[in-house]
Amino acid sequence: MFLALTLALALPSLPADVPLASCAWVRAENDGAGSGFIVDAEKRLLVTCRHVVADRKKVDVLFPWVRDGELVTDRAEYLRNRAVLRERGLLVIGTVLKTNDELDLALIELVSLPAGTKAVTLAAQVPQPGDPLRIVGHRLDLDTVWNLTVGPLRTSGKLAEGYFWRGKKLSLDAHALIAQFPTEEGDSGGPVFNARGHVVGVDCALRRNCPLAAVVISANDVRRFVNGNDVPAKNAKPNAIADTLTRATVWVKPTATDVHLAGVLIEKDLVLTCARGFTVTDRVGIAIPLREGDRWVSERDAYRDPLALHLRGAWRSGTVLARDTTRDLALIRLDTGSEGMRPLPLAPGVPNAGDAIHAMSHPAGLEFAWVYAFGSVRQRGRVALDVGEKAPRVPALACQLPAQAGSPGGPLVNAKGELVGVLASREGAQLVGYAATTDEIRAFLDVALRDRPTYTLAGLISRLEAIPRQHAVMLARALATRAEWHRAAGQFAEAKRDCDNAVSLDPGCAKARSCRALMFEPAQAIAELDAAVEKGHFSRDVLVLRASFANAAKDYRKARGDAEYVLAVDPSDVDAREQLARALLGLGEDAKAATALGDLVRTNAQRMKSVSGVMLAHADELEQKFPDAPDIATAWLAKALAATEKGTRDPKTRAAVAELLKTAGAAKDNAKRLKLLRAGVKELR
Repeated sequence: MFLALTLALALPSLPADVPLASCAWVRAENDGAGSGFIVDAEKRLLVTCRHVVADRKKVDVLFPWVRDGELVTDRAEYLRNRAVLRERGLLVIGTVLKTNDELDLALIELVSLPAGTKAVTLAAQVPQPGDPLRIVGHRLDLDTVWNLTVGPLRTSGKLAEGYFWRGKKLSLDAHALIAQFPTEEGDSGGPVFNARGHVVGVDCALRRNCPLAAVVISANDVRRFVNGNDVPAKNAKPNAIADTLTRATVWVKPTATDVHLAGVLIEKDLVLTCARGFTVTDRVGIAIPLREGDRWVSERDAYRDPLALHLRGAWRSGTVLARDTTRDLALIRLDTGSEGMRPLPLAPGVPNAGDAIHAMSHPAGLEFAWVYAFGSVRQRGRVALDVGEKAPRVPALACQLPAQAGSPGGPLVNAKGELVGVLASREGAQLVGYAATTDEIRAFLDVALRDRPTYTLAGLISRLEAIPRQHAVMLARALATRAEWHRAAGQFAEAKRDCDNAVSLDPGCAKARSCRALMFEPAQAIAELDAAVEKGHFSRDVLVLRASFANAAKDYRKARGDAEYVLAVDPSDVDAREQLARALLGLGEDAKAATALGDLVRTNAQRMKSVSGVMLAHADELEQKFPDAPDIATAWLAKALAATEKGTRDPKTRAAVAELLKTAGAAKDNAKRLKLLRAGVKELR
């Protein structure tokens, strides 16, 4: 069962009696205006945003005005009747007791409170993505005040980047909630309520580069600011639909900087995503969501180190099986399944206009990934999803949804948790997103998955057309395998003949090209491997071999590019990591090379011998180049050893390196220090 509760059945209903008597309108005349709420009625304490009060010591605070039994919501009425409001105790002076830039919060003591005013209840639990929220605010671009804005929580986590206000960075490292609110200036400081009417946080800012992403400072940070105590809040029960999306969504090519591709697991080893940036047979790296305790990790910083993800079991490598630019779809087969993930079933039908939909992606403009969004189907019809004026139109959904902001490929699901579409690369202004329909997805999969029975003519044709190519590739591989046997036995003429025949059948046959390269001189070998890369598909063996030849030929940029390409797919590839370190040393980037060696040991402690060899070889080069400056070689070895100490997971090696660095550091001069470091590195081997 995918969903116990749906969003009403869109968003679940929130309490109609949001405690307005606890809410306030804070005005620091000529400096700013915003919202606030009472946290202690006995002490007359109110919380708002630090940037709302600016540098004022005194501010005006207004409370709801009920006239003739009806709440006054006209902003101008409050401003025209200040004297009346003061007389009635609805406009009072507040003294700013303290502010905090790290949390963007301010605490205000009021001279009095209207009768019946109560403090809000700060929530004891952190809401989860998909949970409904409501904020009371006073947007400056509206003529009304005490406005209620409703939307779901999108994600939460540490706000690593904060935001600027008057040249200051506010809310660095605050625990933030990201809500799907169209908030604006004037809403800052407003209380954000959950479905129980408890305050889960304070609206503080808006990530304008990511549509509908309001920044809310958590109730726990409010509690810590007001009371000085830090009692970690527990996470609420996961929202079923958002949790379902998280368990099926992946991050494709997470190290890419131009686009933040999402993808959706449709089988344990199959990922469906958009066509953007792929070619068939590409190899790609994929991150799956990390889990810490009872929460999914959404902070992007946790996903910046592919090797760390691999070591934590959150990295997968895959091959692009098929790509359809017309439908903007691509299919990736993973090398291994994803335990803990749950593939989404394809919905049996296409949703109608007005139907609720739920999405997940990794939008730009946020320091978070696995970000939930709620929306609806605007209409379905024929839409051009490919680029170009003559792009064909295909049946697609036009959705009302926070734009993916540079993160296509994420799943769209209905209220039952069934996949109804994949976010296309095309997106429009004013919350417009597109996705090919489920019927188009089925047609694409029928062509892409050639190892299964077909049910369409296009699928049958694709299978028939692939037969000659498949036979040629298989025969070429067999010939290349025999060629390698001949080469190993010293039968070079026979090996060359089999390689030539293999390449005539499949010009991109990596195994045949590699076999020929090993029989050539370095320059000719590199040219042979260039042909393998140009005419063939991704081959880890070809790229690592070419990197090795390129390093030997001092073409360090080519070696670095090949090694980095391999590591972007498989960060645990120790051979590629070693070639990367050698290339970086050749380019004079010693610090990066030291990090690469540390990562090599972090990947496989058994590679310490080769790491030591690289360290000593580079120290030899530095000594020859700078014979009168032993401090240069000494600094290199110390830097490389420090990276090794940091990278190794072996306690004995870590202790030995630490002791070596300590002993060498106590030496009287660089010559003695270098001698000690050299001897110690040799022992590590």
